[in-house]
Amino acid sequence: MGSEKMIEVRIDMEEGEPLGATPNDKLVITKIQAGTIAEGKLRIGDQVKKVNGVACKDCNDFFRALRYAAPCARIMVVRDEKKAEEMEARVHIPADRAKIIQRREGYTYELATLVWAQNGPKLGLGIKHFQNRVLVSRVDPGSLAEKCLVLGDHLCDVDGIPVTDKDVARDLLVKNLQEKGKVSFVVERPDSIDAKQWAKQALSANLMTPPSVIMSEDVTKIAAQYRSALPGLKTPSKSAMSSGPSARRAQIVEATITHEIGHDHEGKALRKVK
Repeated sequence: MGSEKMIEVRIDMEEGEPLGATPNDKLVITKIQAGTIAEGKLRIGDQVKKVNGVACKDCNDFFRALRYAAPCARIMVVRDEKKAEEMEARVHIPADRAKIIQRREGYTYELATLVWAQNGPKLGLGIKHFQNRVLVSRVDPGSLAEKCLVLGDHLCDVDGIPVTDKDVARDLLVKNLQEKGKVSFVVERPDSIDAKQWAKQALSANLMTPPSVIMSEDVTKIAAQYRSALPGLKTPSKSAMSSGPSARRAQIVEATITHEIGHDHEGKALRKVK
């Protein structure tokens, strides 16, 4: 078992009081809410085995046992001190990067870092974009990516720069690995059954799906209203162009003028438009 050990964590609690610790489907604690009774008792990475002597095989067993645990929950966990320290470091996301996260139920969040070595393993990472999210679509066995990423992970940013397009994310990733030898991501990882199912469907979707494919419901309704109103629009009774001797005149010429415009594809050359 290496550095793993079985320990009993005793937590005083009142009937109906929330524990404040969230386990995944393998009963590994992935989140501990600040200010709750679990803080300072349980650790990220602890794997729950029993509550007050009752074996727990899944989350239902765990929460059912907690319901009747007051006034004291004796939680048997398997703890790996080194692994716990590593996991706690990953889930601590700097404030300036945490603010870009739109946290969702059923997901966990952590900071993943890839460190490139000249003679080390290959990167082994594939990504795609779907509905404005950059998703991990391939992780090769034995690769650098396998150490901290899994299929379905959503890369929220690359070294603090938010990304919604796979080409932008790839360019930033490669550039930072080449220049700094490492790159980090804020990762949104599916944890619940529904979240994992969504990720599975997203990964199987058409790879050519553009990053922006779905408008929110309110925008769709407004667009539909304007579209239905177009046939009934009347020509204005008064021209927008002023008249008279002092009026400014619009002149139509054959020559075209080129303007540089910006867009959201960081790292790519700006297009010239006419």
